[in-house]
Amino acid sequence: MSLIVVAHIDAAFEHRIRGLLPSPFTATVQLWEGLISAPEDVRAVAERSPAVVVIGSEHGENAAFETARSFDRHYPAVAVLVVAEPETDTWRRALASGVRGVISPNASDDEFRSHLESALEVARSRRPVAAAAGDLRPRVITVVSPKGGSGKTIVSVNLAVGLAARSPGRTVLLDLDLQFGDVGYALTLNPHHTVADAVSVLEDLDATTLKVFLTRHQSGLYVLCAPDEPAEGERIPATAVSAIIRLLTSEFRYVVIDTSAGLGEHTLAALEQSTDIVFVSDMDVPSVRNLRKALDALDLLGMMGPTRHFVLNRSDSRVGLGRDDISAAAGMTIDIEIPSSRHVPLSLNAGVPLMISSPRSPVARRISQIVELLENSAALKTSGRGGHP
Repeated sequence: MSLIVVAHIDAAFEHRIRGLLPSPFTATVQLWEGLISAPEDVRAVAERSPAVVVIGSEHGENAAFETARSFDRHYPAVAVLVVAEPETDTWRRALASGVRGVISPNASDDEFRSHLESALEVARSRRPVAAAAGDLRPRVITVVSPKGGSGKTIVSVNLAVGLAARSPGRTVLLDLDLQFGDVGYALTLNPHHTVADAVSVLEDLDATTLKVFLTRHQSGLYVLCAPDEPAEGERIPATAVSAIIRLLTSEFRYVVIDTSAGLGEHTLAALEQSTDIVFVSDMDVPSVRNLRKALDALDLLGMMGPTRHFVLNRSDSRVGLGRDDISAAAGMTIDIEIPSSRHVPLSLNAGVPLMISSPRSPVARRISQIVELLENSAALKTSGRGGHP
């Protein structure tokens, strides 16, 4: 399923296009309110990852062709159709601008449908292959904590924001705490769609249309938020989670996954596709013991492929345990230690990640080290690090 963006003031025009599609799942149609006139408009439309953009006659031919030229120059995978009278001079200018079709406002339904189908086919042929030569393997980074309250979501959110700073537009955060996830709250997001919405049309989704269900954060991070109601999360099967992750990896360089406490079936489904696992534990004995149990369980299940990283949260807590005690009890080498900080709950309550609000704080600097660690995890795995007992 592909996305068609209709840049036209008249909403009836959008409804006509919807009616011309041979099936409601051939493409999703969205209305862009107003004109596409400035570079930031072109960029904002392109961020929706449309296959086709239809530019309405209200733009005027000069503005329409200039907009089409911007798409052709900067976003060649997008096929542009322009609504205008198809005069000889109009066609000449259209071809020079990279337009894929000029549609008369009085075109018949059959003509209109033919232009749409042709543009969709062009967009599919232009779409780059995710695993193109020289492209790096997508990284699926699942953040796990066997015990709740260890700071897993704080690590997930700030880690994702840190990766997005290095790869804007190519990093996505999936909230897999399907019953009580609060990633959206931690980022001050008001999502229009959630994982539950994406799963409801899963059979008709592709990597492009999945982006319709994502919410974009100001940092350049994309987020697929958890359902609003716990009951919705209960109805999502683990197989659907696997399918969603596969679609995300075909579109994004980094897929960061926040999970619920423990090793439920949804978390295990994510771990099966992960390249990296970030284990988060704090200094109390139950947290460390549960971590060791989780590691043993993954070993028994044969999940030895992902590179393992150990993040010790609140590492300066004075509870009678030292670094060596924690490592021995967990059966892992500690990679990163995050100190306690009053800025952490303040950040969570404000809905602004520390990587944005306090980038020079000790906690943010430690999370930056996790970002570095993950970017180099392939080399770490080759050299024998990664936390396996």
